[in-house]
Amino acid sequence: MDKKVIRSAPAGGYHTKDIKEATAKAAATCYGVVAIAKRDEVLRADNRAKKGIVEDAIYVKKNANSTFSVDVYLILSIELKVTETLVEAQKNIMYQLNKVFGNCCVGVNVYCEKVSASH
Repeated sequence: MDKKVIRSAPAGGYHTKDIKEATAKAAATCYGVVAIAKRDEVLRADNRAKKGIVEDAIYVKKNANSTFSVDVYLILSIELKVTETLVEAQKNIMYQLNKVFGNCCVGVNVYCEKVSASH
């Protein structure tokens, strides 16, 4: 399995874009996850969508000690138990982020934005 090359990070941590890409890749491999919700679908106080650009609903909070946490809004399959799917997705995303970024991820919060039929 080839490792992704991480761009040189600014002082104090990794690029937010790299964290979002790794999070999206990890979430896509989770059983029961249909897709990642888009920012314009998520009702959130700090939801600042860029004009004309629809991004995935992945929010990264960087901490002063070079660690970070991630909030991910998912669209889940209607055929599976939502709570179990969320727990497994959270574990997988946390594992993958710590594998890529060297145990810098201190928390992953996953939310079910909606349930949908699998495609």
